Amino acid sequence: MAQFRTKARAVDLLGKGQIADLPTAITELWKNGYDAYADTLKAEIYLEDFNGLSRPYFVISDDGKGMSQKDILEKWLVLGTDSKSRAKLEDIESEETLWKQPRIKAGEKGIGRLSVAYLGSPMLMLTKKIGHPLQMMFFDWRLLENFNLFLDDIIIPIKELSNINSFEEVFFELKKEFLKNFNVDKNSDGIEVWEEGQIQLKDAILVAVDNSIIETFIVSDLLNNLIDIENHHGTTFFIFEPISQITQLAEKDQDNLEDIMFVISSLSGFTNPFEISENDNKTRIIKTEFPIHKEKGFDYDLLTSQGNFFTKDDFELADVMINGEFDGNGSFEGKVRIYNETIPYSYINPRKKDKKSFYGRIPIKLGYSQGEEKSTLLDENSYAKIKNKIENYGGLYIFRDVFRVLPYGRPNADFLGFEERRSKRAGTFYFSYRRMFGYLDISRDRNPHLKDKSSREGLINNAQYRAFVSDATNFFSELAKDYFATNPKESLFIDKKKELNDRYESIKADKDRERGEKISFTKSLSEYQNKLKNYQSEYENLLSQLGNKLDHINTSYSEVEGILDRIHQLDAEYNNLLPKVPKRYKPTDTQLDRLDKYAVQLDEFNNKISSLKTSLFIKAQEKLEIRDLKIDFSKKFTKYSAELERNINNHRAILQESIKALTSEYNQRSKRILTEFNNDKDDLIGRIDSKEKVSLYTNHIESRFDKLLEESNKTLFPIVNHIKSLRFDVDEELVQGAYRAEYENMKFQWEQIRETAQLGIAVEIIDHEFNQLYAKINSSISRLSSEDIFNSSNEFEYLVKNFKQLENKYELLSPLYRISGASAKTISGKQIFDYLKKFFENPIRDYQIELTATDDFLSHIINIKEPVVHTVFINIVNNAIYWLRNSTYKIIKLDYFESTNEFLIINSGQKIEEHRLEKIFQLFYSNRPNGRGIGLYLAKQILMESGFDIYATNDKSYNTLKGACFVIKLNF
Repeated sequence: MAQFRTKARAVDLLGKGQIADLPTAITELWKNGYDAYADTLKAEIYLEDFNGLSRPYFVISDDGKGMSQKDILEKWLVLGTDSKSRAKLEDIESEETLWKQPRIKAGEKGIGRLSVAYLGSPMLMLTKKIGHPLQMMFFDWRLLENFNLFLDDIIIPIKELSNINSFEEVFFELKKEFLKNFNVDKNSDGIEVWEEGQIQLKDAILVAVDNSIIETFIVSDLLNNLIDIENHHGTTFFIFEPISQITQLAEKDQDNLEDIMFVISSLSGFTNPFEISENDNKTRIIKTEFPIHKEKGFDYDLLTSQGNFFTKDDFELADVMINGEFDGNGSFEGKVRIYNETIPYSYINPRKKDKKSFYGRIPIKLGYSQGEEKSTLLDENSYAKIKNKIENYGGLYIFRDVFRVLPYGRPNADFLGFEERRSKRAGTFYFSYRRMFGYLDISRDRNPHLKDKSSREGLINNAQYRAFVSDATNFFSELAKDYFATNPKESLFIDKKKELNDRYESIKADKDRERGEKISFTKSLSEYQNKLKNYQSEYENLLSQLGNKLDHINTSYSEVEGILDRIHQLDAEYNNLLPKVPKRYKPTDTQLDRLDKYAVQLDEFNNKISSLKTSLFIKAQEKLEIRDLKIDFSKKFTKYSAELERNINNHRAILQESIKALTSEYNQRSKRILTEFNNDKDDLIGRIDSKEKVSLYTNHIESRFDKLLEESNKTLFPIVNHIKSLRFDVDEELVQGAYRAEYENMKFQWEQIRETAQLGIAVEIIDHEFNQLYAKINSSISRLSSEDIFNSSNEFEYLVKNFKQLENKYELLSPLYRISGASAKTISGKQIFDYLKKFFENPIRDYQIELTATDDFLSHIINIKEPVVHTVFINIVNNAIYWLRNSTYKIIKLDYFESTNEFLIINSGQKIEEHRLEKIFQLFYSNRPNGRGIGLYLAKQILMESGFDIYATNDKSYNTLKGACFVIKLNF
């Protein structure tokens, strides 16, 4: 009787030989972890630079239920086992499911485990089942490449490990037992096992086994969650010599960037993330990780190194979304959202239908993003977010029972041929594979005939698969013709896209104008110094010449006429010297600071020459005749008039040119619309030969009229209405600039408010935890203080002293907590002053700052919540200390004005610029490097709640120290 016999290389062919690439090999092992009810699947690279390693390692692991020795012998080492394919979903939650909801098995052929051979050799498998000892198995898969070995000839060593301290001993025994495979000279047929052509393979394996060591710190990591018999579980594969493709994943250069992205895109979305929101914690999403341990403290996860994968929330960012179902027999039923409008959509593929082509129901959920920002409803940040994800992970995925089917979703897996059709005629075949994201949902129950190829590279090309491809392909083609083609049957998408494009171009043009103003203003600031220098030099030179001329006894008007003319001209130009603040563009604080500085310079120059000019002009009046003075006055008048007229005429020319351009464009657009409406009038009239056609064509022209009138309302009439609404007493640019500035400010505040809220929560948690920690430390010190052995220790005395200092600081903070629950009380200025001296004792001493208070301040009594007054004064004094650090004159003064009932907090540091006096109380505004811009805002808010107000001023009667001055007053 004859029997099949199996050569060892058959396992090599079934395992490594059936795996197409690295991601597929990892996925096969992760599938096994998924089937073993793991929550976390991990692949790790340890590079030789990490923690002193002499060579790289690769580890792939899961926290599933693991295996006992019996499971290894009867299941894992049995090829083609049907334990998964026969498994049913109705299994109850038990220890076998780790008390989780039963899962439909991802594996079914019983050979996926062999893909570990693809990753490299030798291999150490560590696996642990609850209630069973840890099992260790060592093997070098290259042994299977020996075509003279039968499976029965091979020894696969397995040993138990119950104590982490005996790991090295057990590992040594495993290697020793594995090496027995090389002690046999001939196989069971009497053929020499290691022929001459395989000696090199033998030597390579022997060297690899001898070099297979695991550093102590890695042993600790591997066994940390596996050694406990009662509770720990999971499986880990440790690869001693990983293939080069694995280690190259850590080499970030242009040469292998495409390979890295291929691996990332293949391993992302292991279980269907498209049905889970970003903050959803449903257990059916399995966590996958791919840490790369490069240098200590510089680990990173390969899978998130290019950004996070898609979630259900990303469908909200799609410009087009398809949500429906193919019925398996040629029909689609569902909904299509085009921008913000959702419509029902049905399709039937007119193909031949029979039982052999029925593939079962397949739901589809697909998002599609426009290739240009101008064609989307999204804001800039949202568009950038979804664009980045699509560039890295875009494609149409297939998930079977929640588990991803490869290669679908990869950049080169366009199995429906989107790009091929689009390259032929983009105007007709709208959809691009590179711009879509979403999935097709198949299952074993609904789609039993859609099976994987043995190579795990896609679905088998059978009748059912071909029928589905035909249905899906024709569905997308027909949908494009209906709504998205250049000349679609329905204009919903085209109209909305045009509206968005027009809006985008308008905003872009507005931003371009704003950018132009920004460039012009920046340029004028840069040129101002030279401009002012030249102006000053010429003006001073003219006055000098005028003085010299007037010093002569007999000075005629003709001698000074040219000088006076030029001085009058410079006077007329004076107001245009200082750069004008643009209305559309909001200058930065730095630019405003420069502008303030320039204004001061110009004012100082004007004050400097005013007295000199006045005296010279008086002298000129004395020297010159009234007739000459009248001529000079007339010329001066003419100079100002000419400058005014020049400005008016320049803007009149701009106005006339703009009106001419707008009128021309209006005429062109209106002519096109009227031509489009009337172009086939005679033809339509000629076709009317029945009453029915009169009604038909009437409806036709009414529809055309409505469409063109709507277009006119969107494109022609708005500009007319805008011009009509313009008024000389309303500065449109100023209004637009104000709204734009307010919008940008609100946008910035909204982006920051979440961070502030989280900060508040964190402070509450830290305060709670600190209170508990403080109490525990205090209690422990009290107990230790009762022990003589500690009381005599200098170190203990030092500890107690430092803790008391910390305690004192903490007590100082206690009045600041829970403002809302505090009651108003009478507080004297002296109490506030003493509290501030104690609170800021160290920085005042370190920076040699003088903190003073007037008698009026010390003696005044205020009725207010203690946390409010302390919070406000601490914030302002703290800011003052910051700005005084580098000052030569360092004083902080507290004062009280009885006449106005106002408290003053003044310092001798940096003066607050005029344009910042109100801004500094705005939320998130700060002129301090790395400042959060919260303190002064909160100070103003809590003071207003208590009936007070606070403001900053540069009024010399208040700001006696010429630095920053804050005033707190009753808000009547």
